[in-house]
Amino acid sequence: MCRTGGRTSSLIRACIHAAIACLGGASVAPAAVAQSVAALRFHGTGTDQQDRVRIAIDDNSRGPDGSTVCDVGVGSFTIEFWVRGWLVDNATPSFGGDVEVSGPAWIDGNIVVDRDIWGSSDADWGISLAGGRVRFGTGRGDPPSGNDTESTIEGSVMVLDGAWHHVACVRQVATGRKRIVVDGDLDFESQVFLSNDNISYPNGGVANSVTPWNPYLVLGAEKHDAGPDYPSLDGWFDELRIWSIAREPLAIAEDRAKVLPAGTPGLVGSYRFEEGGGTAIADTSGSGGPQGLLIAGVPGNGEWALASANPTNTAPIASSLLGDLNGDGTVNGADLALLLGAWGACSGCSADLDGNGIVDGADLATVLGGWTS
Repeated sequence: MCRTGGRTSSLIRACIHAAIACLGGASVAPAAVAQSVAALRFHGTGTDQQDRVRIAIDDNSRGPDGSTVCDVGVGSFTIEFWVRGWLVDNATPSFGGDVEVSGPAWIDGNIVVDRDIWGSSDADWGISLAGGRVRFGTGRGDPPSGNDTESTIEGSVMVLDGAWHHVACVRQVATGRKRIVVDGDLDFESQVFLSNDNISYPNGGVANSVTPWNPYLVLGAEKHDAGPDYPSLDGWFDELRIWSIAREPLAIAEDRAKVLPAGTPGLVGSYRFEEGGGTAIADTSGSGGPQGLLIAGVPGNGEWALASANPTNTAPIASSLLGDLNGDGTVNGADLALLLGAWGACSGCSADLDGNGIVDGADLATVLGGWTS
């Protein structure tokens, strides 16, 4: 038996070599990457505070500022995610695409990301799908500094066709433009000077809050449960990224299908949903973002979708490191534990790095070959 205890990773690697030898030897497997292993499945039943994720991005109190790094909107920001679903399940009508309208029309679509405020503030924003097209809306800063008007843009690309699509919504404060980028390509861009105000959550809180959920970012549902006129997402959701910068379409296209390392400049929230169980959702950006809460984490209600059950359950995003099974940007003991836990016949699971339907010494050799810590 090979014991590692608190010894160095070089000894761990030696032990793995010994394990491979015991298994009869194995050559290093062909180049492989680790697909996302879990995502979220929402069912469009976002009422009574169910079927959603809540992330507390601020408080609602006067006094010391309770803003977290995910409370974007002071300046430029970008929200990215992968979504999959069907138009028949998200049947709110569109405007026909490639349009810019006044008012908070984004909230009339099937809501995907909600940072709305219901109370005496218009400093809000949100993203929805209407007629299968992406809507992105922003409000205005609170008086006396708020000069913008509430407005919504709608793209033309169909994203509810049963396939995974990457969506990025960008607010560029220098020009006041809003953009929708789908699968790395610019879908629609607003006129200039449409959104310049500070629309982060008000540091002094919001007077006359109708519900307690104002200082939250909510995924997959309308955060206030305001009624059937504000429907929720019925579909799959994966890989949320929150940026404090306005990203260009080329940069979005380059890394939309990659796992980004912690500490990536401008990345203030990265919720990968790789937990695959429970209700806690971790931020992996390295910026100290708040933990999210999945409600309720059970079948039919904000449930987990696992690649091991069906590879199409998760977004086509992968680590560029060989053997990085959990997509955290390193290959280490955590990946080894995942591999050993899946040892044997395991068709379609992420630990089957060479895709031969079994987790064996060849996959173990791949983890060894990519070992980083």
